[in-house]
Amino acid sequence: MLNFGNLGGMGGAVAGYLATPEGQEAVKKFLASPDGIALLKNFASTPEGQRVIASLLPQIIGSLNLPPGVADMIKGALATRM
Repeated sequence: MLNFGNLGGMGGAVAGYLATPEGQEAVKKFLASPDGIALLKNFASTPEGQRVIASLLPQIIGSLNLPPGVADMIKGALATRM
């Protein structure tokens, strides 16, 4: 379940919208936009963002078409840093 806390009394409405296919598509479009990329880069520069991204990287790396051994090397390097 998504938890948006108290967003000015709109937490439930936001969570409800984001649970829909339309809401999820809106998030994907935003994250792919220049503003969304800037937000992700800013988030990645924070300790919390670094923890979140490090936890996502193994799955992301596994979905890329990398040369043999590269994914394992990156995952190994991540494991030593976590």
